[in-house]
Amino acid sequence: MNLRDFRIGWRLLVKEPAYSTVVVLGLAIGIAVCFLLLGYVRHSFSYDEHVPERERVVQLQERWNLALLGNGWGSTASLPARDAALASGQPVLASAFLDRGINARVGDRVVAFGVALVDPDFEKIFAPRVLAGDLHAALTRPEALALTADTALKVFGRIDAVGRTLQGDRQTYVVAAVVADPPAATTMPYEALAGTNSAILPADQRAFAAGAWGFSPGRVYLKLLPGADAGAVLDALRRGQRASPLVQRDYAQQVAALGGRDLIDYRLQPIADVYLAPDLNDILAPHGNRQGVIGLGAIAVLVLLLAATNYVNLATVRTLARQREIAVRKVLGASAQAVARQFLAESVLVCLLATVLGLLLAWLLLPVFADLVQRRLDGMFDPVPLATTLALGGLLGLAAGAYPTWSALRVRATAALAGRGAGETARGLWIRRALTALQFGVAMGLTATTLAVAWQTRYASTLDPGFDTAPLLMFPAANNMRDARTRAFRDAVARLPGVAGVAVSHLPFSVGHNIVTLRRAGGTATDINLYAVGPEFFDVYGVKPVAGRLYSPALDKFGDEDRVVINAAAARQLGFPSPRSAVGQMLTNTAGSDKPKQIVGVAPDLRQRSARDGQQPSVFFLNDRVGGFTVRCSGDVDTVRRAILALWPRYFPNEDLDVVRMSSLISDIFYADDLRLARLLAAASAIATAIAAFGIYVLAAYSVRRREKEIVLRKLYGAGGAAIAQLVAREFAALVGAGGLLGLPFAWLAIQRWLGAFAERAPIGAWTLAAAVLVAGAVALVSTLRHGLAAVRIRPAAALRE
Repeated sequence: MNLRDFRIGWRLLVKEPAYSTVVVLGLAIGIAVCFLLLGYVRHSFSYDEHVPERERVVQLQERWNLALLGNGWGSTASLPARDAALASGQPVLASAFLDRGINARVGDRVVAFGVALVDPDFEKIFAPRVLAGDLHAALTRPEALALTADTALKVFGRIDAVGRTLQGDRQTYVVAAVVADPPAATTMPYEALAGTNSAILPADQRAFAAGAWGFSPGRVYLKLLPGADAGAVLDALRRGQRASPLVQRDYAQQVAALGGRDLIDYRLQPIADVYLAPDLNDILAPHGNRQGVIGLGAIAVLVLLLAATNYVNLATVRTLARQREIAVRKVLGASAQAVARQFLAESVLVCLLATVLGLLLAWLLLPVFADLVQRRLDGMFDPVPLATTLALGGLLGLAAGAYPTWSALRVRATAALAGRGAGETARGLWIRRALTALQFGVAMGLTATTLAVAWQTRYASTLDPGFDTAPLLMFPAANNMRDARTRAFRDAVARLPGVAGVAVSHLPFSVGHNIVTLRRAGGTATDINLYAVGPEFFDVYGVKPVAGRLYSPALDKFGDEDRVVINAAAARQLGFPSPRSAVGQMLTNTAGSDKPKQIVGVAPDLRQRSARDGQQPSVFFLNDRVGGFTVRCSGDVDTVRRAILALWPRYFPNEDLDVVRMSSLISDIFYADDLRLARLLAAASAIATAIAAFGIYVLAAYSVRRREKEIVLRKLYGAGGAAIAQLVAREFAALVGAGGLLGLPFAWLAIQRWLGAFAERAPIGAWTLAAAVLVAGAVALVSTLRHGLAAVRIRPAAALRE
């Protein structure tokens, strides 16, 4: 190929703007989708590549062998487990990584950002790049912080922020260092660093976490230095756990029933495998689904192949229409090599133009796509990916141009000039029909799956939680009810116009596990979910008792530790024959640290977890170590929300506040990922359907042209317009049907597998498959309508003259 071939190709594109626009835009969309999806796949497999000697760095993970906890691996571990690893006698480094948040005042602004509390060994394990200051001081001094460059700019408007101060709640923090921002592809994102002895973590919480084997406040990382034996480290963890009060006292009965298994299993997961670990339940850090990521990669390649197939189809039809031009070239002395060079140059030019346009589309869509997948996709437009994409665009042009070029070489000059040009072979026609059927199969499969995911997500997010969410607002306070300011703020909120009640409690919905082990007289130890609440909790939520009474401000107060309320599932779990029989009975904590508690009432089963989980047994304690506010509104909810935001700075001037509706909180906690998946599938379905529509449009154009004389003869023998339309439609109805047979079984399997994770499912049935067929049929009808009408309008005299 030389420059002259490309100039001729450019002139041909300019000469036919409609053809050029359709071809280049169709390919560009496929390339843009492929680029974005493969960029996301590359991003997903590059997590934590920046960690020095990452083959030596592992994450300590736990798995509790208790049915209530699901028996899955978790990414968090206890601080005693970290200490046991350090005391194992093996050459290891260890650091906790506790995600916390900080609110502080800088000048007249209140800022909020995330802080990772880490040990001094964090600097040795992960070697963050220090831009200014002393990182060791930031990790060892209680009042010190290390900000990332972005956070320093956000807070102070400059990177050089060492020595600057932030005024927190009763604590002044000093910036001791500034470090480089962590890369986007990390399982340890942070905006600032501080030590585990930081004033950010209250002293009582720090003391509790330091000695509690059963409390996992965050993640723990180890670096196995040369000579370290991973097995010996795990043995030290097992010995420490078995000797702990958690096993010896608190869970002795459960451990005895485990048949020799440990209460908690430990493993050292290589950090390179953490992000895509298939059996990891990571709610504190970014986590990907390996099969889903690979599936997106397959979709990317498939979309590009379908777009390229459409180009091949259209280019082939165009080649058949150019037979006389090709014949004239051959008669004038053009060699087969020259003809092949010309057609390949045209194909490469089209693909390179489409690649450039596709990269532009991808750049424009990147913010939307990044928001959709909830990832910061840095580096996608670096020189190497761009150069690679352009090179692949050229190769795609050579590959896609091969079949049209072969079709051009098959043209016989004498026959073409005499008006008897060769048509496409039967094999080639069937191949193109099969590819069009495949396109519709993919489109229908994605459409059916999208409808199922969207329907189930809507169904799950609108399930009745057991109370009316419409009048409820929620927000967290950094300080619990032991702080006089929090109590005063609660009382002030209760006096606001339009407020019917205020409750302070744990968040009533949970994705984690906070359990307590209780035993009734004559019963066995039972693990039950624990929720700490205030006396107003049930009144504010509008919950009525199933048996007995629920907490009430008139009868109960914080500090009443001699009573509990359980839900109906807990009554069953504890072995009571009915909720009424549970009222008045005593429960004992197996830890032995509390006095027996009397069940004063049984609440209905509130939906405190997602539709993926069955109903959980729960117990409600009166405890003032809570700071989650729920406000019931009797007036306009938005007006009350604004009033709360205006009231907050009077009590906590150095802290930020976010007040949300209860209904949106449920969706955000449980179904945000499902909603994003539905949107991603919807986008993929729309693109696949558009490609299929384009493909059948091209095939209809060629089919009418190929069967033109047959249609004329049928008209001469009396066939009417309806018969001709039926002739054209029959072929494409068969293609849509074949696509359904190809794609819908896989869609059904994918839907059933996805629904299998839910304990409560929407009554979906097969309507999503039927809807996908109807959508595909409508698209095929619209796409072929123009050429079907053209077939009906063919004039026999004009067609026979040609």
